[in-house]
Amino acid sequence: MVCLKYELTCPIGAQGGECRWSIVCCNGTVQRVTLLEGETTIPCIDTSDTRYNGQPVARNSLSGVTTPIDVPCNTDCGSYAPSPIPTPPVPPVPPTPPSPPTPAPTPTPDYCLGAENEVTIQNISGGNKFVFGGNYGTYGTNVGTYVLKNVPSAHPIAIQNFNLTNVISYTGTNAVGPKVGLDGNTYTYYWGDVTITVVGGYGTVSYECFYHGYMGGQNNLIYNSDTCSVPSPTPPTPPTPPTPPTPSTVPPVPSPVTTEYTLTYSDGVKGWPSFYSFIPENMLGMNNYLYSFKGGNIYKHNTNETRNNYYGQQYSSQITSVFNQNPLENKVFKALNLETDSPWSVNMQTDIQNDGYIDSTWFIKKEGAYFAYLRKNGVIPAAADEYALRSANGIGKAASWSSQSNVLTVNFSTNPLVAIGNIVSIGDYLYFSEPAYTTVKFAGQITNIEVDLVSGINRLFANTNITGAQPIGVADPYILYIKNMEAETHGMLGHLLNFSLVNQNTTSVELFAVESEVMKSYP
Repeated sequence: MVCLKYELTCPIGAQGGECRWSIVCCNGTVQRVTLLEGETTIPCIDTSDTRYNGQPVARNSLSGVTTPIDVPCNTDCGSYAPSPIPTPPVPPVPPTPPSPPTPAPTPTPDYCLGAENEVTIQNISGGNKFVFGGNYGTYGTNVGTYVLKNVPSAHPIAIQNFNLTNVISYTGTNAVGPKVGLDGNTYTYYWGDVTITVVGGYGTVSYECFYHGYMGGQNNLIYNSDTCSVPSPTPPTPPTPPTPPTPSTVPPVPSPVTTEYTLTYSDGVKGWPSFYSFIPENMLGMNNYLYSFKGGNIYKHNTNETRNNYYGQQYSSQITSVFNQNPLENKVFKALNLETDSPWSVNMQTDIQNDGYIDSTWFIKKEGAYFAYLRKNGVIPAAADEYALRSANGIGKAASWSSQSNVLTVNFSTNPLVAIGNIVSIGDYLYFSEPAYTTVKFAGQITNIEVDLVSGINRLFANTNITGAQPIGVADPYILYIKNMEAETHGMLGHLLNFSLVNQNTTSVELFAVESEVMKSYP
């Protein structure tokens, strides 16, 4: 045992008016030290004890100064009473005339978009992100035309350009229709090739997926004419000499709607059962075949073995419906069963939760049908509506904590025991709540769990180098965790479940029925 003096000082202006430490005394006891601002104490500490992240002392508050004094001692921790630090008088400072405000600098993007940018979806920091051109970060543009190539149909994209359409606009090859975005304004979402046209400075804007929210796109597109250059345009195809139009005696009639649809009518059900993706210029039925005209060409339908291919462009099959049995009961939707000969991708949402998703590869074929559990594309940090639902699990109040080199160590009491439990596992996401325990904050991702109650070890470690992680600022935070949404699901909670099935197959696919395993929710 090696005992030395330590000076613990709580400076004037300390956060919250006080400073707190946990220390190992020379007599072997563990004590909590609390000083008010302006106080100091010099306890005798056992330097051979390293229980606090390799040290015999841990600071449990935002403020406080710990200074080792190389003086041997053998007294206990209570031998030194706090003594105030005198505050010298501060001479009055003559007022400084205000200076004109400095304009905020233009943010510098990590990457500048090119004329064409291949779009992929990558799991980064625990969540799916839009990645343009192979690298993820903040993206920048100058004026010019930028193409996002091959946006997946499972993630249609929109640019939040509300009140900025005069300087930035966008369009795409395939539209899934309008929707109210996360900023409260309505946008049209596209997949395939999406073209962005910039004619002036737009500042910073966001982009988002139709089904899964921002996906890394919140405030992630920046106008910066200093860093980013104007993209070189793609050489245009030589134009075809136009054919002189045939004079018409009938004046053009404007369309009564702004969005075009192709519908099918079924005489058997006396209704309109389906929408089609293609928009013909004219249609004609003759000799039991359907013919349509597009771009001056005639097409014969139902003769091409490649399904969903119209006028040389490939589309996907989509079916949208709802489970709404017993609409007054709150339910937990657990699994999905597809009576089909090929699995489909599924996007889901309830009246309480969003971002439900099942990839087609997650379905397992059993007895001729396909089964999969409902999962969520949970964002990190979790959305506020997740904390009060089934996704979050509590551990208890922490006895102490420390943070060093992006590693957070959280210690729990062994007497009385605060059990970490065997449900939490490495890879789960750690959250905390500070007094009065009304707000939940993201702390990081769990990297290790150590429990040895005989040796007094009961702790876990988390990586804090994750976007959105916040530092703990109090001594006794309440600790909770959320499992990986895709790997360990709790289902989806709600009165009803809206779902959209998407199939990319180019061959014939049959879908007979969709079923869901549902149980009544008991809060």
